[in-house]
Amino acid sequence: MSKKKLLPIWAAVSAVLIIAGIVLMAVLGFNTSLDRPEYKTFDVYYNVVVDLNEESKAALEAHCEEAFASAQVSYTDKVTLSGQSAPVSLTGTAFSETGNDFLLRYTFSAETDDAALASAKSALESAIDGDETFAMPAETYVSYAGVSLQPMNEAIWRGAVGIVVAVIVALIYVAIRFGVGSALTGLIACVNDAFLVLAILAIARIPVYAFAPMLYAAIAAVVSVAFWLIRCMKLRDSAKDPANSALSAEEAVDRACRATDKTVLIAALVMAVLLIVCTACTFTTGAMLIFAEALLCVLVPLYFSMLLAPALHGKVKGAFDRLKAKRTRYTGKKKSVKAESDN
Repeated sequence: MSKKKLLPIWAAVSAVLIIAGIVLMAVLGFNTSLDRPEYKTFDVYYNVVVDLNEESKAALEAHCEEAFASAQVSYTDKVTLSGQSAPVSLTGTAFSETGNDFLLRYTFSAETDDAALASAKSALESAIDGDETFAMPAETYVSYAGVSLQPMNEAIWRGAVGIVVAVIVALIYVAIRFGVGSALTGLIACVNDAFLVLAILAIARIPVYAFAPMLYAAIAAVVSVAFWLIRCMKLRDSAKDPANSALSAEEAVDRACRATDKTVLIAALVMAVLLIVCTACTFTTGAMLIFAEALLCVLVPLYFSMLLAPALHGKVKGAFDRLKAKRTRYTGKKKSVKAESDN
């Protein structure tokens, strides 16, 4: 069955998913379980020339537990990291990184009193100073800080807005370079892909960060424009070929799209790799899940580009070609009437 005949089916699939997604977005919103609430960290950074042995690490942890007990606070999580750079809260302190650095990080709820953490900090520093286990040449830093994800969410939102602006500029370029019909198809592709990504995230209840769905939708729109630009360049070249002048609009579009299928698939692979690498460099938690979400931003536009775009643009191009022919006939008739009146 041709893509033209399958267009109503694929369009119906997209419409059903998008409508269902909009309903779920309105009722339940997105699954933002990846967002952590505000919390506080208590960092013990030990910068030592030689590697800190297990006995010393255990002693350091024991001092921390005693300090917390005396301050009457309890932590929710604890991680130990070796070879770790100093945390952001210690930026600006005078220390020299050795490669054998050791970071002990405790996580507390946002409601934990700062005065209690300050008391635990003082008790811990006194305990370390009086422990001969840590008499070797080393530097110990203790700090605590509140952590909020709001700055990250704001950055994601600004990034999404910036990408949407880029999409609008790209569509204006398509309209100028390849015609209004091509820009219209590209606009439909962008809107469909953006809403379809949002719908899938809402329907599947895929865990995301607060503003991540908007960012993913914007990325899908950019990828969609990129795929469509590949098609547009081939369509323009085909229109210049006299051999294609006898083809109908739908036949010309179908032939040009089939000629660019391989290029689109290669571009999709490259974009998928780039997105996965970028997310790997940006996120450390939930990496596999974020990889899948980034891949969704490529697969959805690829679905539209391969199944819907060729058939849709065949109809759009046919409508614009008929308008152009009608305008040409009208202009020709007007010139003929004017020539007769001049005679």
